[in-house]
Amino acid sequence: MSQVNEAMQTLTAQWYNALVTGLGLSDQSFQLYQGPNTMVDTSQLMWNIFNAVPPKAVNNYYDPTQANNFTGVYGLILDALVANPDTSFKNCMGDYYDVWQAYLKANKPEKLNAKTISSLFNDWAMVNAPEKASCVAGLTKAYINPVNVANLMYLTADNSYAWNKTIENLEKALKSGAYKEFTLNSTTESSNTEHTWAGGRASVFFDLFSFGGGGSYDKVTTKATSAGIEISATFGSVTTFAAGPYTQYDAQDPTLCDYSAWYNSAVMALAYTTKGPKVWNPEKPSNWDNIFGDKGTLQRMATALVVGDDITIKMKSKADYSSSEQTQIRAAAKLGFWPFFRASGGGGTDYDVQFKDDGTFECTTIIKRGNPQILGILQTPMANVF
Repeated sequence: MSQVNEAMQTLTAQWYNALVTGLGLSDQSFQLYQGPNTMVDTSQLMWNIFNAVPPKAVNNYYDPTQANNFTGVYGLILDALVANPDTSFKNCMGDYYDVWQAYLKANKPEKLNAKTISSLFNDWAMVNAPEKASCVAGLTKAYINPVNVANLMYLTADNSYAWNKTIENLEKALKSGAYKEFTLNSTTESSNTEHTWAGGRASVFFDLFSFGGGGSYDKVTTKATSAGIEISATFGSVTTFAAGPYTQYDAQDPTLCDYSAWYNSAVMALAYTTKGPKVWNPEKPSNWDNIFGDKGTLQRMATALVVGDDITIKMKSKADYSSSEQTQIRAAAKLGFWPFFRASGGGGTDYDVQFKDDGTFECTTIIKRGNPQILGILQTPMANVF
């Protein structure tokens, strides 16, 4: 490991410990959120973060496009579960089958079960295909099986997966959030994270002065961390905000009413608690071990976000910076400083960089109220989800 990576690993671990203590969090569930987009301002962005599967590490770079996501793995699980095929219904419907499927997708009931599906079909058949009304028996039989219902919910969501809370819910929670403040001194703060749920494991690290780092920034980062860094953090409002996959259609919510419920928790619980061929189709590539096992793709999920607002971070380090290094650091302020990587002035964020006569470097980051920042997530092992 390079000198700068080692320095940032230590500082990240110290920030983790200070944040956990200062915000009253549990080191048995908290994971640092890191990356260039710490502000959450839309429901979709918030859902993308909930959707990302947390790796076993005290910190993680959250990429909304990451391959390992909850909705994708859930789809693999549904595909691998044993279901009763609707072949009798499909054969009975003949050329009308695709027409009915399109109608069902556009008019899916709020609750999917044999009763609601049958009622919808009878209404459709009366107008569109009276001669096919008797096919309802095969349809009812198919949707007695909860796996069939879960697959229908998932597929008719049409790759648009919501969670059961919105950005408006988060903004409301922040209004009654707690005031928090704490300090960090890198010469005294512990960097030991062996006691955490991640067992000391860490993920990607960032340069102190520039997202993504680089040779010139590595040098000034190493200089700053070697001299010691002091951080004071003030949060006007902090909230722990829980949400889960969208299980039941909410016609009253102005955002969620535009989304279909897609998640069936009972079927997911069945998949997790039962390993055998009665539940898992042995002919499918996905199985319990490669999904939920020790090396599986879904060992835990994000169940809550830790979000702060009205934030002031003051960071200083005493070191001898050359004029060229000072110029570099001032330029880096336009991209943002660790631990917040954001564009200067964007979204109500201001940075002030000062170099004093005694060699002290001081950066003040002010994120104005109304620009909530994701500080981390709470992960829950799948064994504790059900």
